[in-house]
Amino acid sequence: MNVTVYSKPNCVGCTATKRLLTRLEIPHTVVDITEDRAAYEYVRSLGYSAAPVVVAELSAGTQHWAEFREERIRHLRRELDAIAYLNQELS
Repeated sequence: MNVTVYSKPNCVGCTATKRLLTRLEIPHTVVDITEDRAAYEYVRSLGYSAAPVVVAELSAGTQHWAEFREERIRHLRRELDAIAYLNQELS
């Protein structure tokens, strides 16, 4: 599982996204798209022009969305909990 937040400085939605991910204990990496040209181009290639952009790579596939989306982040937490439960049951 890999969650990346493509962010920029002074972005209210970026701050809210990172805070909620942290509060829900979802491990994530933050990439500043104003300092990383390749990251900026990647976000644009996904079709986004607003920050933040969240990319979640899970075993079931990759999800991505733009802007602060509390319901998507909470859904991601539930997915991670389900994956952890299944892994525990299969061990």
